[in-house]
Formats: sequence, structure tokens, C-alpha cells
Amino acid sequence: MKRLSLNKNAIPSKALIASAFLALSTPFVCAHAAESASISVQGVGAIEVTPNAYSVTLVVEEQGNTVGKLNTQLDSDLRAIVTFLLEQGIEQKHIQSMQVRLQPRYINTPQGRQQEGFTLSRDITVTSTDLETYDKVLDGVLKRGVDRIQQFNFISVGEGDAYQKALIAAVKNAKQRAHLLAKELEVEVGEVVAISESGGNMPIPVMRAEAFAKDMSMSLPGQERIEARVNVSFKIVQ
Repeated sequence: MKRLSLNKNAIPSKALIASAFLALSTPFVCAHAAESASISVQGVGAIEVTPNAYSVTLVVEEQGNTVGKLNTQLDSDLRAIVTFLLEQGIEQKHIQSMQVRLQPRYINTPQGRQQEGFTLSRDITVTSTDLETYDKVLDGVLKRGVDRIQQFNFISVGEGDAYQKALIAAVKNAKQRAHLLAKELEVEVGEVVAISESGGNMPIPVMRAEAFAKDMSMSLPGQERIEARVNVSFKIVQ
């Protein structure tokens, strides 16, 4: 009967080498995955402040065939509007009127789409802390050549730290959410891996001046909600 002997100098097969490598590398992969595991949450913080001012953007437009003539008409309207605003106690530094737009105007004809003159417009941005007279200001500028009210916002002047307070509240909220998730998963929250700030303002739609003035007739400033959002990723401690 033949006896089998094992040659210590024999070269192991490729299958044995692959199995050995897999056996050695698997714990490393698992350990690496555990180390990179994280919890990502979004924190939200909000602060309520009472608006003490308003900001409004007024639009003046003129249409015609000659740019020079349009500019003269627009300047006349602008002078009348600015003079009225100054008479209402609004400081000159709170009136901005530098943004000007010139666009060709087109009409549809039997021969196709053709240019017919230009539209020249100018934006006037006004800020005032006198909330009691904003309706009078709107009525006055509408009578002096304003074609559209682009945007109206009640704002808080002198509350520069309100957003910072909301941001701190958002970070605390993110921590609370991360610990709540970790508790349910039976893990611990570790150090912060990544953090980013997110958020934005909702745009106010363009309205016709007459409709806007009517809608604003019964508006009250109430309170303004200043909101901050953060995205935070925490390392998971197994």
C-alpha cells in the first residue's frame, strides 16, 4: 500500500493562493467599511422677528422707436418718483435706480416676426423704516409713472444676528436628529465628517401694479421667520 507524502517545497495552486488572499483581506474590508460608516442628517433652525422696515422694487417702462427719446421720457418719470420719495422722508441712500434694461420689441406681421422699436425699463429699489406710510408711498409712485411693482418685502433692519442664531439652532437640531437615529440603530455618534449650509428665499412673483396695490391694502407685517438649514454627517462609532 502506497503512502502519500506532502512536499513542503511544492508551489501552492492558484486556487489556494486566491482563497488565502480572500481570507486575509475580508476582515480588512469589513473593518474599513465600519470605519467609514456615517449618519447624515439635515438640521433646521428658525427665529421669529418682527419686521420694522420694507423694501420694494418699482419698474418704470417706456416704449418707442428712438432710444434717445425713450431715455428722456424715462428720466422725467424717474425725477418725479424720486422727488416724491424724498418728500416722504425716505433718504437718498435708500433709493437705488442704476439698473437699466433696453430690449428690442417684436410684433407678428403677415411677413413674419419683425422688430418695432424698443422697450426701455429702469428698476428703482426703495427701503424705508416707516411702515405706517408704505401704502401712501405705493399710491404716490403709481400716480407718477411706475408701471410695475416687481417685489415687496417686509424686512428686519438691525437684526443682523438673527440668521446666525437660526444657524446655531439648526446645528443643534442636526445633533439631536443624529443621536435619535443612532439610539434606534444601537450605535454611537462620533465626530463630524462633513457639514454644509443650505437654504434660500422664495421669489415673489411679478404682479401688475394695480392688483398689487389692491392686495396690499389690508396687509400687515406680522412676524418674519428667518430660517437656516445645515447638512451634517457624523461618524458612526460601533
